[in-house]
Amino acid sequence: MNTIGLLADAASPVALFTIGAVLARSQFVAAQGEHGPLPLRDFVPVSLVKLVVHPLMVWGVGLAVRAAGVPLDAFTLTVMVLVAALPSASNVSVLAERFGADTGRIARIILLTTAAAFLTFSAAVALLKQ
Repeated sequence: MNTIGLLADAASPVALFTIGAVLARSQFVAAQGEHGPLPLRDFVPVSLVKLVVHPLMVWGVGLAVRAAGVPLDAFTLTVMVLVAALPSASNVSVLAERFGADTGRIARIILLTTAAAFLTFSAAVALLKQ
């Protein structure tokens, strides 16, 4: 159990290190001239959809389900919306690396959603608290 506990404790720092390494490699490749810097239009809209549109859609669907008569209490709906308002998970960059996706773009989305979630998640909590 100690080994499993140590591995579990190391998961988050390893994921953060991986994101940092991916961002650094992306900057290095851009500096080498293989491609220019990643334009904002390639990752900002995805981040906005994740932090704003996704929670609003979950809230809207939850309200529609409640109106249809499904027993979904207010607390459960609040939890669902707040989970949807969380930033992108850091393990996505590991999966992107494994499957050959654009890891630089994904790392930027994770970085931006994590930073912006300080504001958007707090706003979601304040709005749902009422």
